Amino acid sequence: MAVHDNSYYLAKSKIQEAWDQDKDILDLSSIGLTEVPKLLERLPQINSLDLSFNKLDELPDFISRLANLRSLNLSNNKVTRLPESLMQLSQLQSLNLSGNQLTALPESLGQLLQLRSLDLDSNQLMTLPESLGQLIQLQTLRVCPKIS
Repeated sequence: MAVHDNSYYLAKSKIQEAWDQDKDILDLSSIGLTEVPKLLERLPQINSLDLSFNKLDELPDFISRLANLRSLNLSNNKVTRLPESLMQLSQLQSLNLSGNQLTALPESLGQLLQLRSLDLDSNQLMTLPESLGQLIQLQTLRVCPKIS
């Protein structure tokens, strides 16, 4: 991330505020992030993270350190693949990946056993992993291909 990038400073400020006030919800949506700030890993108490409407094309492996995360919104970014580390978020209940550029999902997605809501709308998925059948808590699954 460029040193002069305003989105970085805004994200840093919001992360610092969450740290100082021991917040468990962090909204980093719509600020033009091109990567997830590493500083975020210092907030293991976060249970809701909104990274929607940015310019992210990948998630860092340190996302797995947010062990209390229950809701992750990555909608309307440019994510092309999910890291295996995401599957370590054992408390995750809601995952919004709509409006990205995913062409495939890892079979390990079935490890997110607490998942109740999965939004995959507007991606480039042709198939879904069989492991989705293991998600017995899943109540909502949204899948519609991106129409171009």
